[in-house]
Amino acid sequence: HTIKYGLPGRVDVGGQVTAKDVIIATGSVPFVPPGIPIDGKTVFTSDHALKLEWLPNWVAIIGSGYIGLEFSDVYTALGCEVTFIEAMDKIMPGFDTEIARMAERLLIKGRPIDYHTGVIATKVTPGVPGVKPVEIELTDFKTKKVVDTLEVDACMVATGRAPYTNGLNLASIGVETDRRGFVPVSDKMEVLGKDGQVVPNVYCIGDANGKYMLAHAASAQVRHHGWRLRGKTVACGMVVCACRHS
Repeated sequence: HTIKYGLPGRVDVGGQVTAKDVIIATGSVPFVPPGIPIDGKTVFTSDHALKLEWLPNWVAIIGSGYIGLEFSDVYTALGCEVTFIEAMDKIMPGFDTEIARMAERLLIKGRPIDYHTGVIATKVTPGVPGVKPVEIELTDFKTKKVVDTLEVDACMVATGRAPYTNGLNLASIGVETDRRGFVPVSDKMEVLGKDGQVVPNVYCIGDANGKYMLAHAASAQVRHHGWRLRGKTVACGMVVCACRHS
């Protein structure tokens, strides 16, 4: 297999390599719903949040899953107020019910956190740090009617992640991603062609295959392939623990 690589916007960086075995491990990027402009300062994703240059007093977090809850833990520890915006009728909708109750008791109650459930952010207008607030239009998820407008210092979009697989030219080896962009694989993480057959010596691990979008799952998958490439025949059956870090 031959792989060509380059750097967007640069003609002086790039080349190609040839290898017998290829592992696709391009990961994922934050998913941003339509209608939400990201400026990286007052309206941002988890990627921007890791290198934010200012500390907002009041942060709205769109989405109350693992990512949103982890960052609410960080922001409240730093003295910020947090408001969750969740489309489902309860916060942490993807959590096991018992774990969600425990997480709410330990990580939300007693902290400066409130939430709006059953609503979606249909319009977000970025602000200016410390000068102009972010405006967030809230629409009822069921009736589709605007029900409220929030003004906060900053808004973090934590609505999940999407596979980073655009531009890989998978069609050249007879492969197409599913409607969400994930690369189809077998239980052994072998890439599958459009005909459902294994593409020889091409594998895909981590978020790009959509099996388990967790860092420790990708680590286990790459260890598995280390054994395979050394001639060991092993399955990649895994029981993977989902976790919320704090």
